[in-house]
Amino acid sequence: MTNKEFIEMLSRKTSFETSDVKELSATLIDIMLHNVAEGDSVTIQGFGSFEVREKARRKIYNPTSKNYMVVPPKKTLGYKMSAALKERLNME
Repeated sequence: MTNKEFIEMLSRKTSFETSDVKELSATLIDIMLHNVAEGDSVTIQGFGSFEVREKARRKIYNPTSKNYMVVPPKKTLGYKMSAALKERLNME
């Protein structure tokens, strides 16, 4: 599902105009990005939570050059699905 399809579906399920849904969707994403960038987690009930995780510094080996390199620590975004979503996905 593309962003455009999502916005159109949300617009049909609610009584909001497509332009309003698009603006609300963009605002929601901006708020989530701001909170995650600050290091806070974002939880959406029934869907899951997004949180910043830190990968440790590590050594890697390049077999072509036969050298070891150090990869600096970095931050990644982690997602953990809610129990309700997990149950819904695993229904038979």
